[in-house]
Amino acid sequence: MKKLIEDLWFGRRDLVSFGYDKALDYVGKIIPLTVHTVPSGEKAWTWTIPDQWEVKSAYIEDMEGNRLLDLKDHPLHVVAYSDTIDKIVNREELLAHLHTKTTRPNAIPYEFKFYKRDWGFCIQHNKLNLFNKEKYRVFIDASFKKGELKIGECVIPGAKKESIALIAHLDHPAMVNDDLSGVAVAVEIAKELFKKKLEYTYRIIILPETIGSVAYLSSNENIIPSIKYGIFLEMLGNSNSLALQRSRQDTEKIDRVAQYVLKKRFGDFLNGSFRTVVRNDEMVWNGPGVDIPTISVSRSAGEPNHYPEYHTSDDTPEIVSVEKLEEARDVILEMISIIDNDYFPKRKFRGPVFLSGYDLWIDWRVNPEMNKKSEQIMLRLEGNKSVFDIADELDLSFLDVKNYLDKFLEKKLIEKIV
Repeated sequence: MKKLIEDLWFGRRDLVSFGYDKALDYVGKIIPLTVHTVPSGEKAWTWTIPDQWEVKSAYIEDMEGNRLLDLKDHPLHVVAYSDTIDKIVNREELLAHLHTKTTRPNAIPYEFKFYKRDWGFCIQHNKLNLFNKEKYRVFIDASFKKGELKIGECVIPGAKKESIALIAHLDHPAMVNDDLSGVAVAVEIAKELFKKKLEYTYRIIILPETIGSVAYLSSNENIIPSIKYGIFLEMLGNSNSLALQRSRQDTEKIDRVAQYVLKKRFGDFLNGSFRTVVRNDEMVWNGPGVDIPTISVSRSAGEPNHYPEYHTSDDTPEIVSVEKLEEARDVILEMISIIDNDYFPKRKFRGPVFLSGYDLWIDWRVNPEMNKKSEQIMLRLEGNKSVFDIADELDLSFLDVKNYLDKFLEKKLIEKIV
């Protein structure tokens, strides 16, 4: 995961660009990707796919030729999708197109003009004092042309055609936690899922933020009914604790499983309703006319500033740790494991089971909690509660309950209800 981040982070990964395509190709060498393409100018529901944007050079000079800002020094110095310009401007006009972040004065902010043509630069707030003269030359050599928005999809087949989508966005140049960290975790999850025998089919979807989700779903409307849940992955490598944003439905199994796993692992955690923790692609997946129950798992501290380095040049590999990425990967895999291995057990016995006679008695010295609650488990085998429902109700480990009920299944004391 760390190597993926280090190899890709400083590139110009804009919505439709050579830098984004190069990064997607890199991911496609790790996991098998089907690349969906949607041409610039094509309508995607109410949206229009933007042109391909490339920037060759950009700078600001004073009238003596002193270069005060240069794109060569950092990709974030130019507003993403900035228009071409080569002119002399006064200080007032320059400052109106110069973006800084007062709360992080030593960092270059990330700004973009995806859907409105304009020009602009970004600089550290503490360098504004460099611009103390009356006139400046501003130069941006950028181009807009017809291209293709690209979406990478890795399908991991299961017994069912019904699928679960894991989504992460690959754009945002020269930044890591937002959201190369989500891509890195999604790739590792895909590698693990390929090793397993799965019930559901899984779709790992790598795309540009928002417009990528709109383009993918509008081009694949036929598969929307078959996608059971969505999990949006982002901001997973920084030092914040993991946070959950629940689906719009709020009480779907994906919501309950996510809360169960996070509570079991961490106790207290940021647990917010739809659109209250991270406002992102879940509005597409779980929005009007689609409404796939979609949660978000992140390390956001909540809107508007998810973590101190958010959307600045300080979002570097240094703020992301392998341990946090691995923790996020393991949490998501546990959620998937519960959903994929859950079933509804229905009893075939009457009266309490003679546990010792079927080698089902649990030694209280080995597992006192399961020993104490084994009777409560037996009382919940009417076919209307899943293994997860029982574990959640009784505050038990899903794996403990499943392993126990699998023994009931082997001894034909229960049956699986589909």
